[in-house]
Amino acid sequence: MRKIRIKTLVLGIVQNNCYIVGKPDSNEVVVIDPGDNANRIYKYLTENDLECKAILLTHGHFDHITAAPELKRLTDAPIYAHEEEADLLGDPELNVSAHMGGGISLRPDVAVRDNDMLELAGLTWKVIHTPGHTGGGVCYFLEEYKMVFSGDTLFYESVGRTDFPTGSHRILIESIQNRLMSLPDDTEVYPGHGRPTTIGHERVFNPYL
Repeated sequence: MRKIRIKTLVLGIVQNNCYIVGKPDSNEVVVIDPGDNANRIYKYLTENDLECKAILLTHGHFDHITAAPELKRLTDAPIYAHEEEADLLGDPELNVSAHMGGGISLRPDVAVRDNDMLELAGLTWKVIHTPGHTGGGVCYFLEEYKMVFSGDTLFYESVGRTDFPTGSHRILIESIQNRLMSLPDDTEVYPGHGRPTTIGHERVFNPYL
């Protein structure tokens, strides 16, 4: 039986997966990529008596960060992002929010680096820097549970687009091959959009790899 709780909220105009993750015997959770509708996320937290201990961003595009400032205000949880994503997070042109009828600019509270180990909500999160979709893109790996939250780096039988600022298809494929394909085949992958998958499935069936 799974020893971890994952709630997926599909939010915003491009159907971003926002994950609320915690241990079933604790009310502490982490929220990953609150892409839109902070009130909906907060309503789920309050209705289930959950305390958000951290907001983890896999990268800085608008569809993964729109609700982060308001959710931080509502929960007082710090925002985590890779140190190389600061410029993108702070610039509405780079994070594409300026082209989507808004203008989001935020500064993360905690800058993470590759291989950092974060102790949050009773769980140990390993930061895996996977540039390519953006320069500061990361995945968050729960090694004990063989789960990785891949943002827009790796999808079910696909990979992230690389035509936005700081993107590079060559670097993205290198990141996936060198960092994610080294994980065990039975590692569950929870992407920023679409259905979950596994490392083993993508190793065999992903046409980009």
